[in-house]
Amino acid sequence: MIKSILLLLLLGLAFGYQQVSDAHPTKETSAAPTSQPCLANVIRDLQAKWPDNAVVNIVAFGHSVPAGYGATPIVQKRDAYPRLLEDALSIAYPHAVLNVITEGVGGENSQQGLARFQRDALDHHPRVVLIDYGLNDRALTLQASARNLATMTDAARAAGACPVLLTPTWDTQATPGRSGDALREQAAMIRQLGARLQVPVADSLAAFEAFGGDRAALMAQSNHPNRNGHMLVLQRLLPLFVPASAQP
Repeated sequence: MIKSILLLLLLGLAFGYQQVSDAHPTKETSAAPTSQPCLANVIRDLQAKWPDNAVVNIVAFGHSVPAGYGATPIVQKRDAYPRLLEDALSIAYPHAVLNVITEGVGGENSQQGLARFQRDALDHHPRVVLIDYGLNDRALTLQASARNLATMTDAARAAGACPVLLTPTWDTQATPGRSGDALREQAAMIRQLGARLQVPVADSLAAFEAFGGDRAALMAQSNHPNRNGHMLVLQRLLPLFVPASAQP
């Protein structure tokens, strides 16, 4: 288990994940490197102590999953990965003035999100923008989705923020292995886009696919993860912000 997850276990934040992973371990896979200059600068600022520290805003932008929707219409924000990330980073970096700001809209795709990206993401003056539209962008063509994500990525960089792309979380109605599997096509496109634009990718779908048990245990409903599912997303996000060498 990577040291960042040990940190969570020690903090008690990963109780749900621990229950699931003890019964059905997930395969260890490499995360995106933290050595990218943009995120390396964010880590440096998270490590800074008063009076040299500064406010670090991270915006979680996307659809219902970052918003925290469980069994619709119930919103379980405290179980969603943006809140879990804020809790984990606040303990990993106890001197940081850190805000993880959730700007998720249920039912939205990236075309709709693009129209509010300036107001709801960039106007928060973020250091990092997490972009999560993979589930709902299945309603768009791959080309349109890639174009929208690239536009958001470019806008975030122009505003001085570090963009991070997320692949989709699980959908129990997905059709694994079939031709035209939109969930995996979205994930593959996002991975390729991240490589082309040199943007970190938190590969949520890979974490769900590596899970060895019944994926229904990770879901609040067919397309919304529960706390256990969100912990898998956190498992892919946290190494971007906590170097592997960091000690609990």
